[in-house]
Amino acid sequence: MDDKNREYQDALADIITAKPHEFTVGRKHLRLYPVTLAKMHMVRPYMDALEINQKLFSLNPHYEVLRAVSKHRKEVCSALSIHTSPNSYRELFNAQAFSTRRNLLDKASDEDLATLLLVVLSSDKTEQVIGYLGLDKESERKVKIMRIKGKSKNSIQFGGLSVFGSFIGQLKEMGYTDDEILYERPYAFLRLMLADKTLSVYLTDEELQNISVDDGGNMIDGNEAGSFDKLKSVLAGKHIKLNE
Repeated sequence: MDDKNREYQDALADIITAKPHEFTVGRKHLRLYPVTLAKMHMVRPYMDALEINQKLFSLNPHYEVLRAVSKHRKEVCSALSIHTSPNSYRELFNAQAFSTRRNLLDKASDEDLATLLLVVLSSDKTEQVIGYLGLDKESERKVKIMRIKGKSKNSIQFGGLSVFGSFIGQLKEMGYTDDEILYERPYAFLRLMLADKTLSVYLTDEELQNISVDDGGNMIDGNEAGSFDKLKSVLAGKHIKLNE
């Protein structure tokens, strides 16, 4: 396995296991836990206040986060205090524990805080893992098929304009509870669950004729004998089922 594949495999393992990053401040041990949906929204005001220049960050990330720490130390400590909260409703809203962690983090050096902040800013590998698993291409194929389905149906879709319909609602349909979605399950884990959700699609003979599937560069002719079986074979490994 090459280094790139190893990197993606490690990132996937971290998402599946919800692995935290451990570190110490003095003699105290803390953990940076995976980001949940609730944490994303709670930490945003603090992160926005850091005024991180994305262009400078791409050129010299450590220098840019060190500048942010030196200028906005209080906000950095507050943001990291949220990131070091265990993933549960009770822990996230424990004001006393939050204050204790923030005061402890304030004792760390600028260099150490910059290192922790850099870990937070660079730890999300969800998009890379989605590409590694081929879920991005899978999503494109699904969109194409659903467009073909939509052409022959008198249907109008509403909703899905915010996180409630496009994310929370779909996960609740899968059986996740509000606490799991908001406070317990890492956001990256839930994104992968939605991205790889299985879907069964019924296609009529007419709709099948309008589909071309990437099968080693070959196009499937809907009029060709055995085309339906060939299409089922191609999509079988892609979590899309065709009902006869």
